[in-house]
Amino acid sequence: MEELLMCMLTDKDFVNRLLDKLVEYNLGIIEHACSLDIDIFRFGDDWGQQQGLIMGIDLWREFIKPRIRRMYELVRSKGKRVMIHCCGKIDEILPELIECGLDIFNPFQPEVMNVFQAKKRHGDSLSFYGGISIQRTLPYGTVEEVKVEVKRLLEVVGENGGYIASPSHDIPADARPENIAAMIEVLQKQ
Repeated sequence: MEELLMCMLTDKDFVNRLLDKLVEYNLGIIEHACSLDIDIFRFGDDWGQQQGLIMGIDLWREFIKPRIRRMYELVRSKGKRVMIHCCGKIDEILPELIECGLDIFNPFQPEVMNVFQAKKRHGDSLSFYGGISIQRTLPYGTVEEVKVEVKRLLEVVGENGGYIASPSHDIPADARPENIAAMIEVLQKQ
């Protein structure tokens, strides 16, 4: 990855050739998968880190966005929904992902983005999947803090639909069992 990121600055032709070949391969997979009885095609991309996009927005727009658009458009042309799993603070590109055809965003990490602002800004055109903190609340919060967080997410982010309540990512090994139970209790009562 480090070499690819450096090549985005020093050898753009190589990066374009590489990414074009990957997209062509992916388009074949998408074409086949969308011929099956599926409703959603899930992409797994991790362009984010805790502080923002790994390659910055300008390089993302140059190298990633045009290719994402092609893949999302193919999925949408088949009548399927587009979901992405992309960790990190990528909220600055949510409008562009929506423009490319994104329907569902995961993991929706409260540690790196304001999930309530994201819902307010994009909730009319994007569904969110995740939001329950796995870096703070589940491992370190109290049972009451877990219940409060989950209820608030359901009330605010879940208002008018478009929210799939779940932990923002895989539940870590250090998550307290009583906190997991509290989360499940609230979710079962919704």
